[in-house]
Amino acid sequence: MKILFLTNFYPPASRGGYEQWCQEVADGLRSRGHDVLVLTSTHGRDRFQEADPEWVRRKLHLEMEFGSLQNAFRFFTTRKQRELENLALLRETLEEHKPDAILLWGMWNLPRSLPALAEDLMPDRVAYYIGDYWITLPSQFENYWNAPARNLITGLPKSILRPIARRMLMSEERPDLQLEHTLFPSTFMRDEINQKGVSPKNKKIVYGAINTELYLDNRKLTKQTENISLLYIGRLTYEKGVHTAIEAVGQLTQEHRINNLRLTIVGDGDSDYVDSLHQLVRRNNLTSFMTFVPAQPKEDLPALYHQSDIFLFTSIWDEPFGRVIIEAMASGVAVVGTSVGGAAEIFVEDENALIFTPDDPASLSLQLKRLIESPALREKLANSGRQTAMEKFDIQRMTKEIESYLQTL
Repeated sequence: MKILFLTNFYPPASRGGYEQWCQEVADGLRSRGHDVLVLTSTHGRDRFQEADPEWVRRKLHLEMEFGSLQNAFRFFTTRKQRELENLALLRETLEEHKPDAILLWGMWNLPRSLPALAEDLMPDRVAYYIGDYWITLPSQFENYWNAPARNLITGLPKSILRPIARRMLMSEERPDLQLEHTLFPSTFMRDEINQKGVSPKNKKIVYGAINTELYLDNRKLTKQTENISLLYIGRLTYEKGVHTAIEAVGQLTQEHRINNLRLTIVGDGDSDYVDSLHQLVRRNNLTSFMTFVPAQPKEDLPALYHQSDIFLFTSIWDEPFGRVIIEAMASGVAVVGTSVGGAAEIFVEDENALIFTPDDPASLSLQLKRLIESPALREKLANSGRQTAMEKFDIQRMTKEIESYLQTL
């Protein structure tokens, strides 16, 4: 097949799990002999150290650029022109590439007219892989004009221009999408989209996945210390619940007198929240039990997992899937986590993971106590988790299912 991927942020422009899936599936389809072309935005293009392959084209305009003071100006001047250039580029790409099918991935911060045009030009040949909430969200300019100004410099002009901009947006008709063919990484995500008032057709669950081969090897046979190594990897934002992990470690050390442990927190995020985490550590005298590490390239993650005994999935919000869970399981690390969102379709309590109540450090500390005191339980969860990852959540399975679905189109 000839397949066109249409997406907003293609790696390395973003390290998010949704975007990584896009790249991994595109690579997988190419390795299976399909002619793949990726059309994505220019975001981050100037920062890349290596040139893209010829089949990746970074040419689309985002609706709004990140951190640019020109966004308000562009709204009244070049916004429509940039949208028309996107549509012209899509037409040209279809004429040149002549794909058999279009696979739309993330569309957040791209004009909705883009997927609408794809549906119009290739009826019944457009499939969506919906792994976040972009399809339910307003345009970025709607968010921009509805949000308060961030500082005094932009506050006055924004307050003057806001009523005009809002009237312009209200007068513009937003394209409806047919959503004839839709794939979801979890049943939870499918149901969430429906509950938010969007009704895709021909829905199919194609579970998210990872390349498990990257995580299966290099498991350390001997440990350098007797300490139990706890690991968190992910964004550092409140809804990720990292504070719960720190508070649980505090309870383990102070109430249960368990001191042979260390928690490594890997990630970047909201600066205010990160500061609050460091304050929480100092306030509870936990500095000697904590290590903070910046976000790491995905190539370095297997080594981090292999050095750990227990992985913590602490999310409070209902995540669509939970890629890091599968990475930890494939690495042979025991997992304790919250059964929220798509994670509920991965975890089997006391079989491949232990589950605790979201935002409840006491619940987490009790589960960690069980694991720390029972090497046999850790080994059981690690072995079962690895089997879960290999059998249900490997990227080869995900790629084959998407391939089969596209072939039906």
